[in-house]
Amino acid sequence: MKIIKKVSDFRNLLSNVQGPIGLVPTMGALHEGHVALLKKARADCSTIVASIFVNPTQFNVEDDYLNYPKNPSQDLEIMEGQGVDIIFNPELKEIYPKSYTTTVNVKNLSDRLEGASRPGHLDSVATIVIKLLNICQPNFVYFGQKDIQQFLMIKRMIIDLNIQTNLVSVETVRDSDGIALSSRNINLNKLQRQSAMGLFSALQTARKLRMNGEQSAAQIKAEMKRILIQHKLNIDYVAVCEPETLDEITCIDKSAIALIAAYCGDIRLIDNTFI
Repeated sequence: MKIIKKVSDFRNLLSNVQGPIGLVPTMGALHEGHVALLKKARADCSTIVASIFVNPTQFNVEDDYLNYPKNPSQDLEIMEGQGVDIIFNPELKEIYPKSYTTTVNVKNLSDRLEGASRPGHLDSVATIVIKLLNICQPNFVYFGQKDIQQFLMIKRMIIDLNIQTNLVSVETVRDSDGIALSSRNINLNKLQRQSAMGLFSALQTARKLRMNGEQSAAQIKAEMKRILIQHKLNIDYVAVCEPETLDEITCIDKSAIALIAAYCGDIRLIDNTFI
């Protein structure tokens, strides 16, 4: 396993690689959700590249960036155990030199829901992803469904900009209590975890209502909100949307996606499910 810091060294190394390359972008603090991405990449590709870069521009609050969980030795151990061939771990100045001014905006998909709650966040995600894709030029790139808006935005960007890579989604990995795995979960105490279970409970309720024939998005959202409040969560948004554009819908006559963002104390959690 090789660890590369410089874009030029990374490109030189990849120029000699034979067979399909799979890229798994990460910000470190790896968990079983990342492991699922790495396993899928290993199954598909002869060379796995994983990036570790905590992207400061996608944090709206500086303290959130400074306090983002970090465990580099564990990250390297996990990546080596999953057969990662190359780790791209650049310094900040390597990605954003002083002269850097460009930002990518995927119209509509980056401005609603997460984009509305965290202005500029998804633009920053799109920007770092397109930089990694241009630097690595992988055959496949892997993202989890927990950040579904991010996934759909990247999908749109790849199509619109004719980027030659195959985008692969991997299902959300959950703990035994239903909580979607996230690097920030380490900050939840025992009582907060009990509250956080409300997100999964609300999503399960949405699925059951839909399976029982409920077509009113307003009714489904009302039940989801009731459960979130019951679990003492502070709601950021609850939405029922078209599963490609994330346009909000009122009457569900085909597939849809239910999305939640809520605060458990000062920890912000997101989750979603298809209904």
